[in-house]
Parts: sequence; structure tokens; C-alpha cells
Amino acid sequence: MFYAAKVFQALGVADVGYALLAGIFKDLAMADEIVLTLIGVGVFSLGRILERKVA
Repeated sequence: MFYAAKVFQALGVADVGYALLAGIFKDLAMADEIVLTLIGVGVFSLGRILERKVA
């Protein structure tokens, strides 16, 4: 379960990075960037919650 939590955290960080790059290079609307960022934060937070339950 610990490794699954770390995978969720890595996916969350990657999604936030993708939101940053998509906003710079793809001319997305600000709302689309915010949605992608919030999804990444949510996935990362899920990983943090799972990590705390295991420890």
C-alpha cells in the first residue's frame, strides 16, 4: 500500500507539471489550467492520506 501511495503522489506531481506546461505551450484557458492543477492536487492528497494510514 505504501508504494501505491507513492505512485499516486508521483502522478499528482506529474499532473501539476503537465498543467503548467499545457498552460504555457497549448494556449489553454485559465479555467482548464486550474482544473488540471486541482486534479493533480487531489491525486497527490489521496496519496498522502494513504501513506499516513499505512504508517
